Amino acid sequence: MGKINFNKLNHTIKGLRIGDYFRQFSIVAAGIIVTFWGSDRITENARQKEVRATMQLVVEELEYNKQELRNIKHLLDIDIHMSLLLKEYDMDVSKIPVDTLWKYGKLFNNMSEFSYRTDALDVLKGSSLMQYIPDKRMLQDVLQTYFELGRKQKDVSDYYATKTDVLMGAAMSRKLTYVFDGDDSLRDQALFLMQYKKFINYVNMVPGFLYWDEFDELDKTLAKQIQVLKAKYK
Repeated sequence: MGKINFNKLNHTIKGLRIGDYFRQFSIVAAGIIVTFWGSDRITENARQKEVRATMQLVVEELEYNKQELRNIKHLLDIDIHMSLLLKEYDMDVSKIPVDTLWKYGKLFNNMSEFSYRTDALDVLKGSSLMQYIPDKRMLQDVLQTYFELGRKQKDVSDYYATKTDVLMGAAMSRKLTYVFDGDDSLRDQALFLMQYKKFINYVNMVPGFLYWDEFDELDKTLAKQIQVLKAKYK
């Protein structure tokens, strides 16, 4: 029977222990990596759900803003149409048919404003979710759309501020002598205002006061943006 080589045996045992250690370490490390990967996946999925929910709110908000834009554009179109009619009839209200006068009579009394919402956009910004939207071009388009809404709000405010100043100036003027007979209040109101030189000047400048086509362009932009977001965040 040969002699046992204890040095060789000891070396073999140590080798087995080291190999077993690395094997167990690899298993543990792999488990940790899988755990973190799974955790990251869960976190990312939860985050994308938040993004989707917030962007759906943005869609609803843009739809609301589009309708508000259309509402104010309708009122502005009335002012433009009536101002063109007055110019066509040499500022003679009596030549305008009664039904037409009533249809476009808001030129003589309407003082409105354009308001749009930014609540959903503020939530998107405040929650830091913007950084988790991979399509930066789409995000930029959304922000630009809100910026254009802000510009239109200022344009409308400037327009109605001018109109309000003229109407209030006419109401406060002591030089106007037209007496209301109460039979046709709108026609009376129109005839009253047509005595006021500043109102005549206002009527003449209405068609060119703003770039009215920009309202239609923004309406198309809103419709397109809403369609894109709906398709992406169903």
